[in-house]
Amino acid sequence: MTQEQIAFIRENFANTPNKELARFLGISSSAVSNIQRRYSLVKSKEHSKAMHRLSGLASADSLGKIELTPEVLAKRAESFKKTWRTEKARVAFGLPQKTKIRVKKWSKKKTEQAYYLRQRGYILDEDRKIAFFTPQTHRATRLEAIPRGRQIGKLKSFYEFQPYETKK
Repeated sequence: MTQEQIAFIRENFANTPNKELARFLGISSSAVSNIQRRYSLVKSKEHSKAMHRLSGLASADSLGKIELTPEVLAKRAESFKKTWRTEKARVAFGLPQKTKIRVKKWSKKKTEQAYYLRQRGYILDEDRKIAFFTPQTHRATRLEAIPRGRQIGKLKSFYEFQPYETKK
């Protein structure tokens, strides 16, 4: 690399993308990065902000340039709801999720009841409609007395209760 090329990079580095410098000089972008490290060159704040805006990496909060108006917030919320509905449908049909959004297959009360029954020793079947009990199970007699899908007061049963029979 010639001294003229190094001088050109040092003069224009602050406000020009590395790929543009490399293309103009006919060298690789890693060579430009090596010169940056060797001479401790840094990009200007204006250039960094412009690159963030262009790449779409800038969030509304990080640059402070985009105002969080009610319209922007409503659009973000609607977009999230649409993604959440799609993910919930994927989970309901047994497909793998495409995002990291936590989606529950059952209601909170049903999930809590399943946890409660497992803690007491019940064995729940795959489709979560039958709860089997063994002699070691700490039985929930009030819950067992309620037919599946019915509610008495605040207590609702999501399961049908049956004794667990071992094959001999």
